[in-house]
Amino acid sequence: MWHGWLPLLGELTALAAVVALSPFTVLPAVALVVHSDRPRPVGLAFIAGWLVGKATITVAFLQVPQLVHKLDGPAPSWTGWLRIALGLLALVGGVIYWHRSQSSTDSPRWAGRIKRITPLGAAGTGVALTVINIKVVAACAAAGYIIGSSPLNAAGIAGAVTYFTLVGGSTAAVPILGYAVWTHRIDRFLAAFRDWMQRRQRVLSLTVFALLGAGLIYSGANAL
Repeated sequence: MWHGWLPLLGELTALAAVVALSPFTVLPAVALVVHSDRPRPVGLAFIAGWLVGKATITVAFLQVPQLVHKLDGPAPSWTGWLRIALGLLALVGGVIYWHRSQSSTDSPRWAGRIKRITPLGAAGTGVALTVINIKVVAACAAAGYIIGSSPLNAAGIAGAVTYFTLVGGSTAAVPILGYAVWTHRIDRFLAAFRDWMQRRQRVLSLTVFALLGAGLIYSGANAL
């Protein structure tokens, strides 16, 4: 059992790290509990929308391997080469991003606009931030494809999707759940954490590109 699960969990963990380490994942969550007038309901609504958005994209790509199989027969080699090419493209994208971007400690422009956001608006924001972030979409799509390619039953597929979704959303969920439990006692920690991530956006984003590229290359190589 574990012989088949361990490689799958390794690939899913690498892809989930792409989502979890992205500043675009964590900064909105922290900003909601630091700046919002209603941090607890707004934060919980945001993380719910965020997790639902990621799970939806992942599930949407579960059937892609079956569609490919119907079109081209069993395990076409070009799908492996495609993943390798996309992985190399992600690595190149990381290098380009590093050279073109600059570190910044300024607050994002949207930080001052979320003070009066409603829980419904926060849930919609969580879904929207999932869909518009190309790195998150790529990681979720790759995870869905890998899970769909694995010989799992329905329970196994559900477990794999849940694992990927929770690990990928953990860095956004932890500050929100922490605030829901300890409220203003962790305000100083959250503000410091937000500032730390803003100062290291370039390094974290480069790490995300590297993990995404490595995960896709590894997955593609295994499919050949």
